[in-house]
Amino acid sequence: MDFARARTAMVDSQVRPNAVTDFDIIRIMGSVPRENFVPADLRELSYLDQHLPLSDSRRMLSPMRLAQLIQLADIKSSDIVLDVACGTGYAAAVIAGLAGSVVAIDDQDELVEAATEALADLDIGNVAVLSADLTQGVAKEAPFDVIFIEGVVETMSDDLKSQLAEGGRIVCVEPVDGVDVAVVYTKNDGDLARREAFNATVPKLSEFSRAPEFSL
Repeated sequence: MDFARARTAMVDSQVRPNAVTDFDIIRIMGSVPRENFVPADLRELSYLDQHLPLSDSRRMLSPMRLAQLIQLADIKSSDIVLDVACGTGYAAAVIAGLAGSVVAIDDQDELVEAATEALADLDIGNVAVLSADLTQGVAKEAPFDVIFIEGVVETMSDDLKSQLAEGGRIVCVEPVDGVDVAVVYTKNDGDLARREAFNATVPKLSEFSRAPEFSL
C-alpha cells in the first residue's frame, strides 16, 4: 500500500473539507505516518475516516475528528500539553509538532510501550509517555497549558482541573442531551469557563464514566 499517497488523500478529503483551517495542523498530519501507530493487522486501514481499535477499551480517533479537536485546543509553540488516553501516541505525535512539549499518558502498559517506541522511531523528542491513572493526570509535571482528552468524558476529575495553568484550555468531548459535543474549558482567574463547540462522536472513556445513580 502506498501510505504516503493515502496520507495526502486523507488530508485532502477528510481534514481540509471539515473546517480544519490551521495550516500547521494540515502540514503535520500530512507528514506524520499514521500507519506507524496502528496495529500491524490494521495498518491498511490507517487512513480511513474511522476510529481504530488499539485494545479492548482504547481507540485511535479518526483523522478528521482528531484534527478538529486539536484545532479547538489552539496550541501554541510554547505550550506544555497533557495528552490523556494517548493510546499508541499518534495524537501526541501531531501535537508535538505544534507544542513546546507533551506529556502523554495511558493506563495500559502495552500502549505506553507502543507509543514510546513509535515516537522514538520517528525521532520525536519533545514527548514523554508515562503510565498513569487517566483521571489523576501527572501532578508533578503540572501546570499544563492544554489538557487534551482523547474520548468522551462524562465527568471531569478535579485532579485534571487543578493541573491546568491560568489561561489554559481543557479540550474533550462530553455527552449533552444524548449527543456527544466537543467542549473547551478555559481557566481565567482560577475559574473554568465552558464552551460547546461542535458535535463530535468519539469513543467513550470508561475511566471518566459517571457513577451510577440509584433511586428508590
